[in-house]
Amino acid sequence: MKKLISLLLALTLVIGLANIAVADEKPAYKIAIMTGTTSQGEEEFYAASSLAEQNPGVVIHDTYPDAFSSEVETTISKLIAFASDPDVKAIIFVQAVQGATAAFTQIAQEMGRDDILFIAGVPAEDPADISAVTDIVLANDEIGCGYQVADLAKGWDCDVLVHYSFARHLSYETIVAKRDAMKATAESLGIEFVERDCPDPTGDAGMSGAQAAVLEDIPKVMAEYAGKKVCFYCTNCGLQVALQQAIVNEPNAYYALPCCPSPYHGFQEAFGLTATYGDVEGAIKNLATYLNEHDAVNRFSTWSLPVNMSMINAGFEYACAYAEGKTNGKVDLDVLSKCFANAAGGKIELGTYVDAAGTEYPNYLLIALEPINFADYLK
Repeated sequence: MKKLISLLLALTLVIGLANIAVADEKPAYKIAIMTGTTSQGEEEFYAASSLAEQNPGVVIHDTYPDAFSSEVETTISKLIAFASDPDVKAIIFVQAVQGATAAFTQIAQEMGRDDILFIAGVPAEDPADISAVTDIVLANDEIGCGYQVADLAKGWDCDVLVHYSFARHLSYETIVAKRDAMKATAESLGIEFVERDCPDPTGDAGMSGAQAAVLEDIPKVMAEYAGKKVCFYCTNCGLQVALQQAIVNEPNAYYALPCCPSPYHGFQEAFGLTATYGDVEGAIKNLATYLNEHDAVNRFSTWSLPVNMSMINAGFEYACAYAEGKTNGKVDLDVLSKCFANAAGGKIELGTYVDAAGTEYPNYLLIALEPINFADYLK
């Protein structure tokens, strides 16, 4: 009897250990995510690092250099390092700065890793180039944003719309298309459109120098257009903080949208607020309260969801489905749409990019939301 009991106990222990092993078993694949540092895009960095913490051994996260435009080879080498791991079945790159096209081409063709799913969000390279080597491209509806900014400026009865950018950004097809849409709409609505140069944060002045230049320039613009309402827009992520800080203190200055519309794009750093990433509506309410206290609640807007963060979260869910054989090939829009619905509460619709010549890119998907009124979120 004692031997029988001992055998039963031993068997129970073995079964228990086996169950623990099954529970602890990780998927036989890895998902690699490349983002900028917190100085380039805090919400993307947070999304990726959170996924890495929640999925140890599955998610690999690395960042591209802050001076990415002059360190393209570093970005490429990091992406290739991802692909050197045979367990990596997908690479998610948000924001997909320069080097994405070259790296993805080399990985698929020279390394023979055509099994890897490539997802590029907020691409910096031309649609024809990036979409040719990437399975799924995700972007904000840049042209739609151009119309929205001008429409918001009109709704605020602005007299002037100032567009800040620099040469590198104005070499991007989608940014130029957005600017042209913004300009045409503004002028059709009787708003003066002004293009103004600002330093490239990846240049010699760095991010701090570029931010300082914007902080100094906005009061000059307001003095130049004294007595007029002026709406501002800037094409660069890192400069949103300076833009927001300067505008909130100018009674006749207005801020339509961040370049990557989101409740987290610069606002928390600019205003010294806590970034409550797990509570989007709470973050918007905190922003509304702050803006109201500074007589600016009716001078700012953004989108109601952090779209870049949604690209990473939805991209991860989709990449897992792909790695587990649950998608119809690499591009399964039905599954991708469900992943976005899960990541963004079902509020995001996907369209496709069509260039000025009428060429449609079926795998280059656009995301658009309506601007919010912060006054609607006051407690």
